[in-house]
Amino acid sequence: MDNINELIRDLDWSKPEDVQKKAMEQLQEINDSNLFYLAQQSELNYKYCWHNAALVLKAIGYPRIKPVLPYLMEWFQDINWPGVRTIVEIFRNISPTKLLPFIEDASMLSIRENDDFWALGVISLIKDLELELLINRDLYNQLLQLSEYK
Repeated sequence: MDNINELIRDLDWSKPEDVQKKAMEQLQEINDSNLFYLAQQSELNYKYCWHNAALVLKAIGYPRIKPVLPYLMEWFQDINWPGVRTIVEIFRNISPTKLLPFIEDASMLSIRENDDFWALGVISLIKDLELELLINRDLYNQLLQLSEYK
């Protein structure tokens, strides 16, 4: 556990490039039960390592990262956060039928929490992945209303 935390700290983009690269390579080999350390922002300590953590998760790939997809949906609470574009790339390589339940869960959470910024992030993801016709229409309309998306 301490080693994982140390490696995650080494993902910080202010660290030397070789340190970041070595940490990224080593983190690709971590046990599947520890993948949530890379996916959960609260475990990543601060935003300076989020982009590299997303790159590690992309390198690990689906289906291995399937258990952490709910955590990755939390990244859309702010689409300006480091790593969000990489998470979108990860999602592009997952079948929409496998991804939609996670998107719908995040949609319901954003609505329940009245989080208009998260709703906007989920809408952005849905549009990026061209899933407008596949998502539950009522849920999508609620997201649009909450976010006041035009």
